[in-house]
Amino acid sequence: MYMHREPRTPRHTLPAAVACLLSIPAFGATSDLTLNVSAKIVTGPQGASVLWLTPAQEGQAGSAFTTNSVAFSPKYIFSTFFQFQMTDPGPGGASDGMTFTLQTESATALGANGGDLGYLGITPSVAVELNTWQNAPFDINDNDVAVLTNADITGLGPQTAYGVTNCQPTGAFSCMSNGDTWSVWIDYDGTNLRVAIADNSTTRPVDLLSYPIDIASVLGQTSAFVGFTAGTGLGYENHAIANWQFH
Repeated sequence: MYMHREPRTPRHTLPAAVACLLSIPAFGATSDLTLNVSAKIVTGPQGASVLWLTPAQEGQAGSAFTTNSVAFSPKYIFSTFFQFQMTDPGPGGASDGMTFTLQTESATALGANGGDLGYLGITPSVAVELNTWQNAPFDINDNDVAVLTNADITGLGPQTAYGVTNCQPTGAFSCMSNGDTWSVWIDYDGTNLRVAIADNSTTRPVDLLSYPIDIASVLGQTSAFVGFTAGTGLGYENHAIANWQFH
């Protein structure tokens, strides 16, 4: 069974209209992804294909990257949209979160578990983290979004989702670990990396984060593997991605 959870107030599930996990030009099927360790494609509610990065178990790490390196313009201009759910938090808390990552290491790249989010150790890289557990001094709280570079888990330009902190125990609207379907928009114009997120909505809000960064300089080449990482520690949760679009 997919992402079982105890009875609770009904929430939106990842959209049934998603016929394929990827709707990226030149990536027509899930075989275009390399799934590492705990990551797998599962059939979600109503038959939708969902990328499951980690199960709700202790000490997990998983990643999924494009099997082939993606060629970018010299300035790395791109836009991406995806939806996620983080569900079934453990008694030790909902943790730890996930990243959207561009990296030049390999399609099988995977970092450490726990607060390292399956990201620590992947370099060169640029990532946007969606963090649900405060690991001081790297995180400002347990509901923050930030930029990461070169396997360093210290959040750059961190911002708090909806301004809400202290999301343990989870469940409140605006806490990323609340089990809702969240939408994420990430855009890069060659100068600034912009991130917007929305709880149970597909209407883009104002940007939560805008961070100046030269991605081409960080990665050192004009191609990269694109995908996601996630990790759990003593606390845990399911980390699931659906409806990913990249262009």
